[in-house]
Amino acid sequence: MGSGRRESQFEDRFGLGGPVDSFNTPCSEAEKPDQLQIGDYRIEKVEDGFALRKGNETLGTYGEAALLSPDRALLKLDKRMLLEVTPEGTRDVLSPPKGGIIGFISSDGSIAFNREKPAYQVRFGSKSDELLDKFEEFMKDVYDVEPKRYQHKDREHFFESIKGSKEAVEDLNKYTPKATGDWNVPSDYLDKESARMFLKCFMSGDGNIGFYPRSDRPGRRLEVRFYSKNRKGLEEIADLLDREFDMTTRIYDETEEGVSTMEIS
Repeated sequence: MGSGRRESQFEDRFGLGGPVDSFNTPCSEAEKPDQLQIGDYRIEKVEDGFALRKGNETLGTYGEAALLSPDRALLKLDKRMLLEVTPEGTRDVLSPPKGGIIGFISSDGSIAFNREKPAYQVRFGSKSDELLDKFEEFMKDVYDVEPKRYQHKDREHFFESIKGSKEAVEDLNKYTPKATGDWNVPSDYLDKESARMFLKCFMSGDGNIGFYPRSDRPGRRLEVRFYSKNRKGLEEIADLLDREFDMTTRIYDETEEGVSTMEIS
């Protein structure tokens, strides 16, 4: 894991500082090239944005680019989605704020819809004003809506941030089945930056960092842990950590309450 404090090593590899508010790799208008070849794809700057071409075919025109580099481009779509262009092909990816929303609702939130009433809600609950502020900031950023905050009278300083939004619910439902079942990791739509934000926000509700007793020798060691009754979801987090951050994990069951624990050491 390199040198330095174990806490710093976790922060460096996993990005465990405060949630970021940008794509982390912005490029100014002056730095954006007029033309960029990435494998079989060519991105050209045009009057109304950036045109994506393959051979003589124009695949689309996009108003903004979040990132342009020699081997990768991110072109902005609506609802804070990004089109990733690499030599291997193209795919839609979540922006970090949108990955954060899904992480929040997967841990301590929910989405719900009832087409008959109709009723659509995105919810996130926490005792932390900072986390509630971040969730509401992300919702404003992605969907241009402002959730309302309500206090639970039977729980000390526990607030729930709720927004009724058909647009947000139907869009989020494409990436997580939280409205109809257990949460999942939207792996097909995550790059390293949105994966980092998803994990940060999920861990804010169902994870922690702490020193735990060692099984192999006396003393304690620093570990990141996630907890959930959804073991399949934890297995998907383990796969994501291995793929994007080269981190090994171990999952074990606490059978009394049906809660599975995943540790990263």
